[in-house]
Amino acid sequence: MKSKYWLNVRVAILIVLAQLGSTILIPSSATAQSSTTIELWIGNSSMSVNGIQKPIDAQGTKPILYEGRTLLPIRAVMEAFGGKVAWESSASKITVTLEKNSLSLWIGKPQASLNGATLNIDSANPKVVPILVNGRTMVPLRFVGESLGIDVQYDDATRKITLLYSPWNFDIMDSIGSVGYNTSIAVDPNEKVHISYIDMTNGKLKYMTNTSGSWVTWEVIGSAGNYATSIAADADGHCHIVYSDTNGDLKYTTNATCDNGSVTTIETGVWAGLLGNMDIAVDSNGKVHIVYHDANAMNFMYTTNASGTWSTSKIIDKKTTDSLPAYSASIGADSNNKVHICYYDDAAPDSIKYVNNISGSWSGTTIDTIGLAGGWSTSLAVDSNDKIHISYYNWGNDELKYASNTSGTWQTEVVDNCSGNVSNASLAIDRTNGNQVHMVYGSASGFMYARKSAGTWRISKIDESWTGSSNSIAVGTNSIHVSYQDVFKSDLKYAWKPL
Repeated sequence: MKSKYWLNVRVAILIVLAQLGSTILIPSSATAQSSTTIELWIGNSSMSVNGIQKPIDAQGTKPILYEGRTLLPIRAVMEAFGGKVAWESSASKITVTLEKNSLSLWIGKPQASLNGATLNIDSANPKVVPILVNGRTMVPLRFVGESLGIDVQYDDATRKITLLYSPWNFDIMDSIGSVGYNTSIAVDPNEKVHISYIDMTNGKLKYMTNTSGSWVTWEVIGSAGNYATSIAADADGHCHIVYSDTNGDLKYTTNATCDNGSVTTIETGVWAGLLGNMDIAVDSNGKVHIVYHDANAMNFMYTTNASGTWSTSKIIDKKTTDSLPAYSASIGADSNNKVHICYYDDAAPDSIKYVNNISGSWSGTTIDTIGLAGGWSTSLAVDSNDKIHISYYNWGNDELKYASNTSGTWQTEVVDNCSGNVSNASLAIDRTNGNQVHMVYGSASGFMYARKSAGTWRISKIDESWTGSSNSIAVGTNSIHVSYQDVFKSDLKYAWKPL
């Protein structure tokens, strides 16, 4: 099969612009905002900010224990993190703002409001509330900190509280024309980032990476339709991308075989990505696994080059069902190179299903029954113990949900039922730090980030509500990386923060 090759967009544009006497700004990571660490001690009126001792306030106020929880005056802490605190005496209300997030609390009230959503301060103990001590407002530290994305640790032996805040760093990666559609992101073992997305203005698939130390954009030869893209990085730092062209052909492109990249047609006229996601995974041998919905024949398909040549098979045959069999799939490979897939099953009753080929043939189970269009944009990740984690949307109840088999059986739970109109949630696992789960998703309340800490989902806002309907998340050894689209401006944006 004849291969096609990529065009280095940066080089091509620079040649043209040089003739016009112009220059071009190549995307690069914005100057990183540094993390801030604060240490406090119960009964001690001083605090340490990045190793520098200073008083908490001029009145000598000290953190206290109240109902088994640490309370303290929050102004000094939040201002050290770059946040703001406002006090409204008529309502006995304190509002804490940090980046895009706003948290309001009231003296004596066990509920708070985070970005407009009502939360219980302490579900186990409603007596944990903000209080006044000697005219100073004291608030529950862990609740406030974790609600705003601050890591909170407590050492019982020394009664020391350690707060770590790592702000998101943002960059606009591409703003020329209508870009950033159907973006996908991956991080390789060298902590280098790989991003794919659709340039609607030119009908092209674009690939962006910082493997050379600076950001370089490549334009893949041939057309690309505005359908899902999915990218994966192998152990050698090469990228693998699946997408559809404007003729509905399923395409695979990689730079693993040559520096300039190559493009292969997997199947013609299937219009993969027309109904929800198609997805790609690379196993430990560098072999590729792709799942997609054939919108022409209405079959649910899987293809791989594990044998050395491409082999395509049906997971679900349209002939066996009267409904759209399955779409919006997500795929992952475990440490034994076995494949795991989740998808939305349109056959009544609508449900989220999971299959794997551990036994040598496809077998699976129903995870949740959820109702019409509830499973669009499912996302699956495999952790270091080969356990499976899945995110999906329950349209009927307007809630983002999470499922996992880490306990040995499938368990489901609600992540967010407050933000409203959740769209396109993406999930990733921090394999090096206890398999912590991280998610991003669009919503009516904003582009949101969720992580599970101490059994509780901590949700914060990354960007505004008109961003993030197209998004992807990846977790490296040291940091979290997110690509997403600013829908209002049709720009590709990138955000990252240290773990």
